[in-house]
Amino acid sequence: MTCGGCAAAVKMAAKGVDGVKDAVVSLEANTAKVTYDASKTTADTIARVVSDKSGFRATVAKNPTSER
Repeated sequence: MTCGGCAAAVKMAAKGVDGVKDAVVSLEANTAKVTYDASKTTADTIARVVSDKSGFRATVAKNPTSER
C-alpha cells in the first residue's frame, strides 16, 4: 500500500465481510487488525475477500490474537 486510498480500500473490503466488527489499517506498518465474530466468518475468509476486492495480497498473521 502506498497511500491513504489504498488503506481505505483494504478497510472497506474487510468491513464488507459479514461478521466483521471493525478494521484498523496501518499504512506505515502495512498491516490490518480486524475484529470479527468467529461464529459468522473466519480470518481466512476475510483475507480472501480483502485480496479479491482490494487488489492487495492479504494473509492471516502467523500468531493472530484472539480477544473475547
